[in-house]
Amino acid sequence: MSLEWTLERIKRAGFIAILRGKEPTELVQRGVDLAAAGVRVLEVTLDSTDASWVFQMLRGQLDDDVLMGVGTVMHAESALPSAADWGAQFALSPVQPEGMIDLAHDLGVLAVPGAATANELWDAHLSGAMLVKLYPAVTSWSPEMLAGLPDPMRQVNTLPTGGITADDVEQWLDAGAFACGLGTSLTIEAADLLSSKILGRRGVLR
Repeated sequence: MSLEWTLERIKRAGFIAILRGKEPTELVQRGVDLAAAGVRVLEVTLDSTDASWVFQMLRGQLDDDVLMGVGTVMHAESALPSAADWGAQFALSPVQPEGMIDLAHDLGVLAVPGAATANELWDAHLSGAMLVKLYPAVTSWSPEMLAGLPDPMRQVNTLPTGGITADDVEQWLDAGAFACGLGTSLTIEAADLLSSKILGRRGVLR
C-alpha cells in the first residue's frame, strides 16, 4: 500500500481511534467493538501491555478495510522495523524522533511525528512528514489557532490528538484539520455516531 493511499484512507475516516491500556484482552475486544461500530482506522500504542500481541490479534480478526498503525513511537530504529513486520501502515509519535520520518517511509509506513508548536509543525513538514500530529491538542493547540496559521502552514496535513472528544471532531475538521485522534474518551456509541457523521460530511449514506 502506498503512503498516499494510507493518507487518503485516514482522511476518509476522519478520525483515528487510539487503543492504549494494560489489559491486552480488553484492548483487542475494544478494537473489535470499535471496528464493528464503523471505525476504519485503529492505532495501538507501543506503551500498551503486549502491544505486539494486541496488534497482531486485531490484524488477524479485522477485515482489510480497517487500517491499522502504531503510536507512541519514541525510538525509530527500535520500534519501526518490528511495527512494519506486524503490518502497521502508519506510526504516530508525540514528538519527532531522530530519523523517524525517513525510516518509516523507507519501510512503507506513514510517519506521523508530533508537534506542540507552529515551529515544530513546520519543521516536521520540511523534514518530509505527510501528516503531523498536533499534540497535546487541547493544551497546546485549538481550532482557532489552527485556522489562524499562515497560509503555507495551513497546507500541512494535521492530526490534532490529546484530550479531543467525539463532539470536538467536526469543529477541528472545519478549522482545517486533516483528521483527529481520539483515545479512551471515545465510547462505542460515540464512535458509531461519529462514523455516520463523517460519512455524511462526504455525502455518503451509511
